[in-house]
Amino acid sequence: MAGKLIVITGLDGSGTSSLAEALCKRDPHGVLLKTPDGPFGEARELFDGEVRTLSPSAHYLYYLASVVYASDRISELRKTNNVYCVRYLIDTVVSHRVAGMDIEPIYEGMGYSLQKPNATLFVNIDEYVRQNRIALRGKSGLDKVLDDLDIRECFLAEFRRYADHFHVVDNSTDDIQDAIQKAVVFLPWLS
Repeated sequence: MAGKLIVITGLDGSGTSSLAEALCKRDPHGVLLKTPDGPFGEARELFDGEVRTLSPSAHYLYYLASVVYASDRISELRKTNNVYCVRYLIDTVVSHRVAGMDIEPIYEGMGYSLQKPNATLFVNIDEYVRQNRIALRGKSGLDKVLDDLDIRECFLAEFRRYADHFHVVDNSTDDIQDAIQKAVVFLPWLS
């Protein structure tokens, strides 16, 4: 079996993890992955603090390395499974473009080759609904950053730059089944 790579992206609090988990459960060959994970997840706090402030380039390279690491894992997993990945290259590029870096999503780079997604789903959500969901789970550092309307609009504008790379799935209702049905349209093996 040559498995598929499905990337689920969107603003924090939009339901990317919930949708990915639900789609993975629906797929008998599904495996869930979130980036950064493994050793990169363990070091994330350090890189999001001091390193990000001192060296935005090093911060970007850390996240790019976490995607390369995930891609190598995905390559193995795809031999027998479909991989549902929360956050991937598009997220790394978008967040660092918002931070002022002039970068693009490059799947073949100096010393690396990334697995290309078969489908990328951008989880869209009404801002009022997103804020209510975040209030229930508690605000992370990025949630607080995205409270700033200008910054949030920058993130959305950067995602729109890559609109031809993804399908939009609205997740503004309280019924995850609604979002699943919208996503499955783009994932015919789950129909």
